Amino acid sequence: MKYKIKVNIVGGAIFLILSTILWLLIPSQIPLNSDAVITSRSFPKLIVALMFISSLFIFVADLIKLVKKLPVQEVEVNLNEEGRAVVVCILLIAYAFLLDKIGFMFSSILYCYSMLTFFKCKNWKYYMIVTIICVAVTYIFKNILLVQLP
Repeated sequence: MKYKIKVNIVGGAIFLILSTILWLLIPSQIPLNSDAVITSRSFPKLIVALMFISSLFIFVADLIKLVKKLPVQEVEVNLNEEGRAVVVCILLIAYAFLLDKIGFMFSSILYCYSMLTFFKCKNWKYYMIVTIICVAVTYIFKNILLVQLP
């Protein structure tokens, strides 16, 4: 199945929604500690406002092009080919979920094994390398750098 997507309209709409959500989340995520003009919320609000204005500009500019019947940039998306990207995203979401449940080292090893399996890697050396690196990173962060991992 192939679909044509108007890139700037879809992207602009997505980032308008995302910037609005972020703007509404900033007060609950960043506590206000002082009454100063520049606070810990100032920079995040500035970035989100710039994101909103930029995406609004892109969105409205392409809507005007559509109304005037001018060509707009389109991309053809083949869902059969893009399905692999969806699987990778699902594996990443599963990794993020497992991070709290079984810890950094085991969830990282499981994620790397699933990615190697998904890309049909049959060389056992890659699985061994992934295991060694995950154990080494866990050891370095926990025992040498004294960083608490999930």
